[in-house]
Amino acid sequence: MNSVKIAVISATPLAIAPAAAAVRAAIPNSTVWNLLDDRLLADLKQQGEMTAPLAARMDILIESALAGGADGVLLTCSQYGVRADYRDPATDGVAVFSADGPLFEDTVTLAPASVLLVASLESAAEDSTARLDAAFAAAGAATSIRSVVVPAAANPLAVGELAAHLVAAISEVTEPYDVVVLAQYSLAPAAEVLRAHIAVPVLDGPSVAASRLRDVIEGSPR
Repeated sequence: MNSVKIAVISATPLAIAPAAAAVRAAIPNSTVWNLLDDRLLADLKQQGEMTAPLAARMDILIESALAGGADGVLLTCSQYGVRADYRDPATDGVAVFSADGPLFEDTVTLAPASVLLVASLESAAEDSTARLDAAFAAAGAATSIRSVVVPAAANPLAVGELAAHLVAAISEVTEPYDVVVLAQYSLAPAAEVLRAHIAVPVLDGPSVAASRLRDVIEGSPR
């Protein structure tokens, strides 16, 4: 594959490193181009809903990535990910993926009876639970989703400390679950540690999305 440029669009600096690492692992010859609006989440919380101006700010970032020659675009914020769903691949000419669209598709494919969704923010847990539930409903699957929120994981932490907080929180869940889904890119650095401690599959958004981008790019004429 020739060298490719992947635009990574983020609403928090915490998501940048996990996304970039996943892209470079899946597409070794890629150049990662980061675009950041670190007020998007704060302004969304202040507004209380996705307003037209907020949606437009994300759309502008996507358009900037396309205008700059990106071969693929990845949105790292789950709460703004819906803006990728409004894109027309035929018009854009490249794939524009939401943070967890590929993640949810892979989760549904596993056909679990129960999912444990892990987040660091209540808003992220509620948003991701609702959208993952809709994905299961669209597939005609009756799957229960339980969420666990780990507030300490919302802070910048070393991987070991982040993983320790997540492992501790997950270990307190007594109900059975078939798969663990990390709802935010900022939690992804702990994924490998979690996989060593948890017997069920642990899915994270960056690695799944980066692999999907690779597959799309490799299947496109260049």
